[in-house]
Amino acid sequence: MKTLIATVAVIALFPAGVVSASRASGTIDKKVESLLKTLLREKDDSLREKAVEELVKLDNSSTPLLLNAFRQAKNRSAKEALINVLSRKKDERTKKVLFEVLKDSAFSEKARERAVSGLGELTRVVNRSSAATLKRLYELQKSERVKTKLGVLLAGLKPFPIKDNPFAKDPSSAEMQKGLQGWARIHPDKMDVEIRGKSVLGKPVLLVKITDEKTSDENKSIVLFTSTHCGGEEIGATSLLHLTKWLLGEGEGVKRIRERIIVLIMPCVNPDGWDARRRSGRPYHSVRGKTNTAWNVYGINIYDTKFWFGAAAAEENPEGLAILGVAEEFHPDASMDIHATQRGMTMPDSTGFSWGDFNAHSFQPLIVEEMNRAMEKAGCLAERPAMDAGRIKIGSRIPGREHNYYRINDKQTIMSHLYLRYHTLAYNCEAAFDFAVVARARRLLEIGTETWRNEFYPGYPSSQVGRWGSTSIAAWGDTAKKRRKSRVELWRKMNQIHFSSVTNIRSPGLADHKILSICATTTAASEKWIGYGTKADIMANLAKHNRIKVDYIEDFVRGLPVSIRTPPHYSMGYKSGEVTDAPILNGLAMRLFIPYAGAEIYDARIDGFKVERSEMDGYIVQRGPGTIVQFNIPPKKVSGLHLVSLKYKVARLHRQGFDQASDWNLNAN
Repeated sequence: MKTLIATVAVIALFPAGVVSASRASGTIDKKVESLLKTLLREKDDSLREKAVEELVKLDNSSTPLLLNAFRQAKNRSAKEALINVLSRKKDERTKKVLFEVLKDSAFSEKARERAVSGLGELTRVVNRSSAATLKRLYELQKSERVKTKLGVLLAGLKPFPIKDNPFAKDPSSAEMQKGLQGWARIHPDKMDVEIRGKSVLGKPVLLVKITDEKTSDENKSIVLFTSTHCGGEEIGATSLLHLTKWLLGEGEGVKRIRERIIVLIMPCVNPDGWDARRRSGRPYHSVRGKTNTAWNVYGINIYDTKFWFGAAAAEENPEGLAILGVAEEFHPDASMDIHATQRGMTMPDSTGFSWGDFNAHSFQPLIVEEMNRAMEKAGCLAERPAMDAGRIKIGSRIPGREHNYYRINDKQTIMSHLYLRYHTLAYNCEAAFDFAVVARARRLLEIGTETWRNEFYPGYPSSQVGRWGSTSIAAWGDTAKKRRKSRVELWRKMNQIHFSSVTNIRSPGLADHKILSICATTTAASEKWIGYGTKADIMANLAKHNRIKVDYIEDFVRGLPVSIRTPPHYSMGYKSGEVTDAPILNGLAMRLFIPYAGAEIYDARIDGFKVERSEMDGYIVQRGPGTIVQFNIPPKKVSGLHLVSLKYKVARLHRQGFDQASDWNLNAN
């Protein structure tokens, strides 16, 4: 009977839904349950102590169960035993419970001492932002021993005194705001400054916007610059002040940038950390020293996106939410985040390589090299981390060979977030010198006014969101604003889009070369119309389609091999993760690639129907080393399935093979 009562008591600690759901999923920790039983029923202190020690050793995944047990338990000795466990977990989730213990005089002196010790181990939650709460708790205490411990904790939260240091030459966050607003008053047609949020300590997080206000924004790219998430990295903020100053200048190059780009600059996203470093000359907010100015006052890396979401984000990471708000409003085409050293120190300058977010490397490394060369031309040595170390940057671990690769961790920060959410060209920048940052930033901005390889319009090469063989999927639109909207939507829905070349045949002669490509915009359409991807399957399915001109498609592929892999083997994109299968609302572009610069397009069709040249609803052509034909399908015309086809002829075929009649002759060209 005693055993039954003990079991019921422990089960009562867990809400019924939690217990049943946990057991159903096999996640409830039987060891935790057993140890909690011991804490509740054992009278032998030595056995209870053993249970405490075992619970302390367990992974912090057990913390929610322990917290729930503490809240539900009625037995005072059991509660104090749980305080002993929770105070040693070093888990931020214990903060509220430990504060509650210090408020409740019913707990023993020993329990309250343990609560203070536990709070002292929490980096994120016991820092300058907790000082007022801890002072109130200090006044409530009757025990001198507890007051002494709390006093030590409070003393460690006092900020370093103001003193002379070399960093004070740079502007404080308030002086930065005053100076930038002064420039904005002088140049109202070029520059605007707004407050996008406030830090934990209530200091403004600024956004500078520079563009030619007299020019429409419809055809402008958007570039975001951020810096100083590590408050002590002074060169990040000062370099962006220098960049802002340059962007307000004259000259054809900078005028063209303002006419074609909206430049967004957040020069100091961590004003609390910036001012702490500038004030003290040391990389800490307080004497306690557990929270350094690489993080915010709550000890949070404001760039780590796991702190951008959830109920606590507004309180604990307002700086991160300010950055997120800017990103969500503008959906930047390109971005650069500046990490740096302090004034009076040096370090290698590198671009496009993050030491904290190992997924933050761009799909356009040629732009990285353009920026590195601009920096070198300005007189600063560029470090190319993987190249110079002779190592590959790897995203997945190869057991036993980790030492041969660059690998740090799997944290996701602002750079990979911008890429994953908006298909932004996001670049990380490490810097020791302001001029080296400005040189790289200038080249990045110049690229935004140029037409990149394989692109149809000036701007950044982020419109193409997938390619397989001779076919790619790209953003639709005749303006930068429309393409940005289309790009973001297509990127978020790429795991439901199934596309490929169906056939790509070069005829023996100069004419009648053919390319036919197919795209299903939902998984349901893929399964219905593409099926297993064989010629027989595709043609049998298309015969039932009431919109596509099937007789033309049948004639087009007659005598030709036809197939499409299902799903595409090159990626886990199609039908992976969450698939909404929502329709495409903002247009779709499909590109076909021809390996001849002078290809003459004489028959271009969408769904078997002939189309004319049009940026909106037809096709356009770009020539360079080859010929790229883009088919534009506008909003309201995008369906579940599309086929694009073209026929072309060339003046001369590229030579292929080794001709035994002539190529063995060393004297023949």
